[in-house]
Amino acid sequence: MKILLFKIGAIGDTLMTTPLVRQLRRNFKDVTIDYLIGKHSYEVLDRNKHLDNIIKFDENVFFEKDFKEWMKLIFKIRKRDYDVIFILDKHWIFNLTAFLFGIKKRIGFDRLGEGKFLTYKVPYFGRKHEIFYYLDLLRGLGIEPNYKDWEMEIFLNEKDLEFAERFWNENNLNDKVVVGVCPGGARNVGVGDDDLRRWDVEKYAELIKKLKEKGFEVLLIGGKTDKEIEKTILKEVKCVSAIGKTTLKESAALLKKCDVVVCNDSGPMHLAAAVNKKVVSIFGPTHPCEKAPLHKESKYVWKQIGCNPCYDLWGRYPKPCPYGKRCMKFVKVDEVYNKIIIITK
Repeated sequence: MKILLFKIGAIGDTLMTTPLVRQLRRNFKDVTIDYLIGKHSYEVLDRNKHLDNIIKFDENVFFEKDFKEWMKLIFKIRKRDYDVIFILDKHWIFNLTAFLFGIKKRIGFDRLGEGKFLTYKVPYFGRKHEIFYYLDLLRGLGIEPNYKDWEMEIFLNEKDLEFAERFWNENNLNDKVVVGVCPGGARNVGVGDDDLRRWDVEKYAELIKKLKEKGFEVLLIGGKTDKEIEKTILKEVKCVSAIGKTTLKESAALLKKCDVVVCNDSGPMHLAAAVNKKVVSIFGPTHPCEKAPLHKESKYVWKQIGCNPCYDLWGRYPKPCPYGKRCMKFVKVDEVYNKIIIITK
């Protein structure tokens, strides 16, 4: 039997599919399990020991509605002759694409009628953790999901871990309580800059000042798109920063060494949760029951103020926010700080 998993990407969403991958391999030790993934999220799956092959494609095929490249992708996958496909995105276009791949058994989500090209449908209504939704798909092959086996995985090599050790030594972080802070994120290919999910940078600066006053060391972590946020913070307070200086897996190695990580609801949150049990996440327009880290040591801050959660089942929300990001502004620095203290005790 040959199994294909199919996802357009997004770092956090892809990480949340890794428990499904692991449970598939546990139940099918001798079959081929491949993953078709958008190229911007490929690194999340690189070296995953449960997969036989990782097939990259340009996700702009879908975002830009490039019919010619779409057909090329369809014929490329048809030649591989898969028996089963797990469609891990909810939009009907991915279900149609799987149908055109010529794969007979198609397992995926039915979001209010979008699952008509599937042979096995999991009704999708939200308000349940995404990891558990992905695990529900196992029933399409007659497997009862193990909901206790939910930890996400990213596979780091010795080079990644050595980088983190060297970074710690070079920045005198040994023997210090290090709080990793990911003030950016919430940017995805196709979706763009989702700043509604980011806590105000001024509040991050205020939090860092308080942490430094109390004897913590702070390490900023993020990608190149977070450089402006870094610049604003470093104008207000001095701290160590790795923003824009690391690969995805080097960032994961740094997050692994932190005593606790503070972040927005974003890809870095899931990356942190994949390697570190102590994560404080800040939520606003989205519901934490759907994506917050599941470790009992982790905490989240969320102020339900009447208008949130405002994301619907399709990820749509008012642009710009008519209430000026009130749900994020109501999250106080002391609330986040107190969660950090609870975790680090």
